[in-house]
Amino acid sequence: MNRNVVKALVVSSLVLGSGAVLRAHQGKEPKGLRAAGTIEAKDVSVGSLVGGRVAAVHVAEGDAVAKGQPLVTLEADFLNHAIGEQLGRVAEARAQLALVTRGPRSEERARARVDWENAESERQRFEALRARGIVSAQQVDSLRTSAETKRQLLVQLENGSRGEEIAAATAALSREESRLAYLERQREESTVRAPADGIVETLDLRPGDLVSPNQPAASILEPSQLWVRVYVPETELGHVSVGQSVDVAIDTFPNRAFAARVVEIGTRAEYTPRNVQTLDQRSDTVFSVKLAFEPTKALKPGMAAIATFGRAL
Repeated sequence: MNRNVVKALVVSSLVLGSGAVLRAHQGKEPKGLRAAGTIEAKDVSVGSLVGGRVAAVHVAEGDAVAKGQPLVTLEADFLNHAIGEQLGRVAEARAQLALVTRGPRSEERARARVDWENAESERQRFEALRARGIVSAQQVDSLRTSAETKRQLLVQLENGSRGEEIAAATAALSREESRLAYLERQREESTVRAPADGIVETLDLRPGDLVSPNQPAASILEPSQLWVRVYVPETELGHVSVGQSVDVAIDTFPNRAFAARVVEIGTRAEYTPRNVQTLDQRSDTVFSVKLAFEPTKALKPGMAAIATFGRAL
């Protein structure tokens, strides 16, 4: 056979074979983007603003608690005594304000008027005696001063309390009430309560232990706020968008897909964390993607998860 004919047949065969491979590749359905992660849940550290000695521990690690439920109670004897003393101060300040606001009693004004009238009569009598030369001018001057002093006292009582006195008494009462509110707020802090529904993750206290102020006394896990953080290679980031629906597979439930959605995409690239393995190792830089679940009792923090993102967005 002619060598040119053989060469043409070989080239034709190669072209046909390449076309078949191309068609097979084009006809293959692309798989969705997949990324691995671990289910996590929001945890909250709770403690007391005042601290103190533990009087009672009401729950244990692993217990389910409701929002507002007492976890730990601290001794509050000192605060109770301080509050009792402050209640007395508030009552005293409130009575003083009422006294200043009402002003002098009618009996005090009547007595002041009688004193002034007597002093004025005495002054007039001595004025007449002075005109006749019986008493000295010094005695008359003394009686005039006494009568004027008592008249000014009567005017003061009839005018009542000054505005500045009422303002001062009001401020004193407000100060004592603020101090009482502060002490009562401290007593509220002597009971550590759950800030939300959840599960007690850590609680290592017993009666008699000392708890420092502003230090965590327990950690509460909130299963109702589940999420998964996966790492998507930079080359695949275009297939992910905030709000996108994602199917999440859990090893414990191989035949079930859990619905999630993208709530956060990292703004900066980072190198693949050592504790995270992406399914595609061809890229060294990745973006973190946070997926949120609908609350469900089936999912637990720590479960391994595989997230599948759809290609069509």
